Amino acid sequence: MRCFVAVDVPEQVLRQLGRLQEQLRREVEGVRWVKPSRMHLTLVFLGETTDDFVRRAEPELAVACASSGPFRAALQGLGAFPDSERARVVWVGMREGREELLGLQASVAAALARVGFQPERRKFSPHLTLGRLRSPGAVSALCERKFASDTFDVDQVVLYRSVLRPSGPEYTRLVEFPLGQAPA
Repeated sequence: MRCFVAVDVPEQVLRQLGRLQEQLRREVEGVRWVKPSRMHLTLVFLGETTDDFVRRAEPELAVACASSGPFRAALQGLGAFPDSERARVVWVGMREGREELLGLQASVAAALARVGFQPERRKFSPHLTLGRLRSPGAVSALCERKFASDTFDVDQVVLYRSVLRPSGPEYTRLVEFPLGQAPA
């Protein structure tokens, strides 16, 4: 099964992101916009995994999340990967909670490494994907737009299963890991 570990974004922030996308849709063409209902802050993309790996990872993830307390977060600013002149992905960054999310991601990645997962070599960059360009393009003007979300609480991490469908990915919550609470 295809899995990833992520932090959810609350409904009011997803609505703000949807309104932002509507504005951007009028300014840039050739972007496949992510539906707000499918948006999240990915900590680690696991790719194809086995049931056995998930069973071994669960207690490690529970401990890692228990050692990280809840925090406040807010999204702000637009950017692009790999850069704004040859963009493939348009994203929103973080204003508040960035350092806490970096620490949480490092703990989650270390927990997964203890059960055999090989983490990406690229440095983790906290972001939420808004859309993917069909072919690389310049989005400098778009990246200069102002955006700031409401502040929200981050109090859990979710292990998701992802099934790719013609209509887009379908996500299923496998396990929720509360932050700052000892595993049961």
